[in-house]
Amino acid sequence: MTENIRQMFSKMNDETRNEALLLLKSEFNLESTKYVKKNWIIGGRIPEKNQEKIVLIFQNLLRTQVFRINEIKVQL
Repeated sequence: MTENIRQMFSKMNDETRNEALLLLKSEFNLESTKYVKKNWIIGGRIPEKNQEKIVLIFQNLLRTQVFRINEIKVQL
């Protein structure tokens, strides 16, 4: 599941990535977004008990990202 989380994270644009890091920091009471990115995402050391919740969070963020992009295309 860790690899799926990494793949979803790589599909995020910068805005969505920042939002994801802030959400994970808040949701799991972590010390910093740098810790989340370095240890959980890049390092692949996501506690197993948190992985399912992270997948749900990332799926929702990616869905929102797609809606935002589609709105921009429609407005152009």
